[in-house]
Amino acid sequence: MRIGLQTWGTEGDIAPFVVLAEGLQRAGHQVTLVHTSLDDGEHPRRLAGTGVVVHRVGGPFGRSVDPYALTTSASPTWQLRALLARFHEPIAAELLEAGEALCRDNDIVVGHMLSRTLHTAALVNDTPRVSVAFSPQAIPGVLPPLGRSLGAWADAALWRLGDAVMTRTLYPVSERLQRQRGLPAFGSLLTEGFRSPVLNLVAASPALIPVLEAPATVVTGAWTPSASLQEPALEEEVAAFLRAGSPPVHLTFGSCTTYAARDAWSLMKGAVERAGVRAIVQVDPALGRVNGHTDLLVLHRAPHAALFPRCAAVVHHGGAGTTHAVARAGAPSVVVPHGFDQPWWARRLHALGVAPRPLPRRSATADLLAGRIREVLNTASYTRTAGQLRSRMDDERGVAAAVDAIGRLARG
Repeated sequence: MRIGLQTWGTEGDIAPFVVLAEGLQRAGHQVTLVHTSLDDGEHPRRLAGTGVVVHRVGGPFGRSVDPYALTTSASPTWQLRALLARFHEPIAAELLEAGEALCRDNDIVVGHMLSRTLHTAALVNDTPRVSVAFSPQAIPGVLPPLGRSLGAWADAALWRLGDAVMTRTLYPVSERLQRQRGLPAFGSLLTEGFRSPVLNLVAASPALIPVLEAPATVVTGAWTPSASLQEPALEEEVAAFLRAGSPPVHLTFGSCTTYAARDAWSLMKGAVERAGVRAIVQVDPALGRVNGHTDLLVLHRAPHAALFPRCAAVVHHGGAGTTHAVARAGAPSVVVPHGFDQPWWARRLHALGVAPRPLPRRSATADLLAGRIREVLNTASYTRTAGQLRSRMDDERGVAAAVDAIGRLARG
């Protein structure tokens, strides 16, 4: 079976598709991956030698525009609108051309739900399209739109209002291109665009999200790398630091740190000093000079699967990938959400009892973050509950479940 994949976004949107591509290829399919990386990550390079064909569309974008600086509004809809206006719509024609090639050359296409132009390409070419979401918050009508229910009538009304706004405003260029292909514009972006009529995959752990009941939807579990795609073992400097004392707190804001690195370093360093804890901070070492700090290690990158289980807690931004990595490690979290779906994951971890109340990045200070760190370390229930959550996730095989679901669709 020939299967084409297309994704668009930052590291958390690209890396899972790399993992899925490798899983599909190992299952005997011929796989092509088209990606658009906003933070110029290198994850697709890991597919070298696997047989997966990889193409990049758009970019490199460099660091001239920070996607997370576009999150000045607290509204996820307006955050998304700003992101798409800067990074998607200017290259919509290129994205559509790449999507049309995927549809012509493959039996099935699998796309990030935000890959709007792939939806058009699949309709034009009558190619079955699978839609992928990394957060259940993105599935229209399934969960309360504001994170907590205001009642069935109010929730439904808010979904309709949000759908109307997004349908009119998010993809003006993509909509025009669709009409130029002889197709009507979507009446509902949420139901006709983001979702697929044949198969929708939610790449999230059932242990982390509420029970979902939606048509043509499979919750697969997170897509974690196979051994061949795993990052290397811990460097000796990190291993030595871990051996030298008590389990540290790890602080990382993932791809968010790519841009506002200096501010992130100032916040994290100040919080660590005020909390008085051993810590490993993930930031550009050129910024993070720590002469004389024997209890503070700065590194540019570390393999999450190897490091997180050895940490007392992890301070992170609440991206879907990092959230799952911390939960699989059995570590409690302190979540500093920056935008997009991160506030939802932050609230979810708090509701599950593995993290204190979220500390939004726009209101975070070193003192407040230090307080959250002390709370998570001094409250035994966070660590105990995190261990129980890890046990519930141990048997999940997200990639295998996704490959199986796609295979069933292909077989009809």
